[in-house]
Amino acid sequence: MLQEIAPKRFKNTYENRIPSPCSEIVCVCEQQFLIVHENGSDRYPYYHEIEKSIGEQKLTYLFAIEDEVRTDYFLLTPEEKSRIETLPESSWEDNRYMMRRMQPRYEAFVGMTAQHLQQWYAQNRFCGCCGQPMEHDGKERMMRCKACNNRVYPKLAPAVVVAVRNKDKLLVTKYVGGLNRFYALVAGFVEVGETLEEAAAREVMEETGLKIRDIKYFGSQPWGFVGNLMIGYTAWLDGEDDTIHRDEQELAVATWLRADEIPKTEDYNSLTRHIIRQFCEGKL
Repeated sequence: MLQEIAPKRFKNTYENRIPSPCSEIVCVCEQQFLIVHENGSDRYPYYHEIEKSIGEQKLTYLFAIEDEVRTDYFLLTPEEKSRIETLPESSWEDNRYMMRRMQPRYEAFVGMTAQHLQQWYAQNRFCGCCGQPMEHDGKERMMRCKACNNRVYPKLAPAVVVAVRNKDKLLVTKYVGGLNRFYALVAGFVEVGETLEEAAAREVMEETGLKIRDIKYFGSQPWGFVGNLMIGYTAWLDGEDDTIHRDEQELAVATWLRADEIPKTEDYNSLTRHIIRQFCEGKL
């Protein structure tokens, strides 16, 4: 999955740091990222490459990626793409490039996580209590209002993904309004006051009319493109009646398929795709 970057390590603790010449600057503008393509590989611009373009624009420390060496990443959100000098072999790319083509994969994870934080900063420029400007705290990743001392931390939206099995078949879906290129699984956000397991059972019932049993944790994934934390579960159909009553406002398709009936895909970046692959390979 996209966050699996071993042997490199993600160091997400906030630090009050300044960029070095080889720090990578994640430039985000109009939901696109400035990517440098060189020698068949991708990266973000080095600080020394765009230092003059940055000028008085604000840089915010994000996190670091470590192996034998440490690389610090900083966020830059120019108001216009033209504010950043175009580098040789560079281009502005969107999320689809990140998920499907960007190499090495840890740089795609960097972009996904940076976008999560960029959206959080953009949505918390002013205090939700008194309306005064918010400031970034210098000691931790937190926005603080100096007027009323309101504190805001990065937002995570938990959502469940559920792989429901019935004998040798898996319940797969396609959502209304999506690209519908690949099958997905039942998924949805956790409501206030419910457990993750309760959310899994509720979402399956709401979207397909099916009851499930033996709900077991599979794994989780940060999905920073939209600020979610995805939590995967497996379950079995409860009872013999496997008739699907599809929520037509949510799902364009909901059906039971055997492993040999599910089209293969090379995209295994997401938790959903990973679970489906595990099923198709007989490992679920």
